[in-house]
Amino acid sequence: TGPAFTPADLERHTRELAGRIARGMNTHAVAGLGVGAAGVVTGGPLTQAPHLPRIEGTNVAEIMARAMPDCPVRVENDARCFTLAEARYGAARGAKDACGLALGTGVGCGVMVGGRLHRGASAQAGEVWHIQLRGQSVEHFVAGAGIVRGYVAAGGRGEDGLDAAKVAAKARANDAAAITAWRSFGEDLGFLCEAILALLDPELIVIGGSLARASDLFRPALHARLGTYASRIVEAQLGAAAGVIGAAALNID
Repeated sequence: TGPAFTPADLERHTRELAGRIARGMNTHAVAGLGVGAAGVVTGGPLTQAPHLPRIEGTNVAEIMARAMPDCPVRVENDARCFTLAEARYGAARGAKDACGLALGTGVGCGVMVGGRLHRGASAQAGEVWHIQLRGQSVEHFVAGAGIVRGYVAAGGRGEDGLDAAKVAAKARANDAAAITAWRSFGEDLGFLCEAILALLDPELIVIGGSLARASDLFRPALHARLGTYASRIVEAQLGAAAGVIGAAALNID
């Protein structure tokens, strides 16, 4: 998807998907379609989706239902899909009270209470990205762009195309500024985990998303900040497929 992705793109891709499904299913029927989307999902238009600016304000379920009219469609926040997958089939399997933190372009959080996803009064449970830290949204620090900012602030040289993966490679090559950036990231992630633990007291917090691939670089600082609570932090097991698995699981009671 990405920032240039439009409602017309969504409809076109969904029709292509419907065709592939029809060819692959033979005589079987599709039981349901699950969709994970960044932003606040209320059953109507998608809101608070800054990473999908041209999709924001669009009713994703309606568009997909037009392409697959005989198929029930359920849309959920992508971090909740990630959490559902890890709680049912992954690192938090068997836990009734768990949270999932998806770290990548932004930071998303899913909350499970009593074995079910918790959405809150206005479907905003888990929208931790706007918690304030040092005068900024915590997402300013605990996301891909935050790693790059931390690297430059520590004395690293900014360059075109610099991203979190490249800063990770620099850290593993013993670049001092990159090591500092990932240590700061771990400390700030620890702050966010402390807030979640204090408010919800989950059995486990599952850390996933693309930035989790650099857990070897931020894990020591994270665990140092959390102390005895560090045992409640686990790494995701389902990899990049977690969101898709969780979206499918929306239709499985």
